[in-house]
Amino acid sequence: MGMLGIVGFGFTAGALLFMIVAFASPYWVESFEEFKGTFVKLGLWEFCFNDYTFYKDYNGKRYLGCFYVFSPEIRPIWEWVSPPWFVSVQVMVSASLLFIFLVTVALTLNTFKLFPKHLQYALLTGTGAAMLFTVVVIFIALVVFGVYKEDRLWIPRPDMNLLSWSYGLCCVSGWLCLFAGVCLLLAGKEKKDEDRPKPYM
Repeated sequence: MGMLGIVGFGFTAGALLFMIVAFASPYWVESFEEFKGTFVKLGLWEFCFNDYTFYKDYNGKRYLGCFYVFSPEIRPIWEWVSPPWFVSVQVMVSASLLFIFLVTVALTLNTFKLFPKHLQYALLTGTGAAMLFTVVVIFIALVVFGVYKEDRLWIPRPDMNLLSWSYGLCCVSGWLCLFAGVCLLLAGKEKKDEDRPKPYM
């Protein structure tokens, strides 16, 4: 696979690790520690509250603790905690994780020489292009989340909340995807040059 391919594989594995943690952890946004508000923290799949009541809930149900986003307990406020833009971020991050995982699997199989030699160029170029496409998807997801995190109709007191380390890990994963994509495309170009017939002197 060559040195560039190996480095690209390493970046891809790192991107997968960071994205898994960002995907699963509930620290995309959290409240300042000194601010004792009704919102505590959230991830893509979990919301944590401190005795929160939704102003449109006429039953006045109080939410205390952490809840899975599809939990029946928060069904009455599901449309509020999961607006369309938030669902789109969930979809984009999930798709990014899937792409990175598939590229990692393909490169792992290639490391064990389970692909024919004549497919090396196509494999490296294809995985490189997939990683660069993933960068675009991650970038859009991060921008959308970063902008709408300030929406006062969503989480209470956005001025007292901050983007936390799970969001940062997703950013790091995006950078690693970029480095991986460049390395893999260069590795593919290198492989193409190697396979090109040498002119007779």
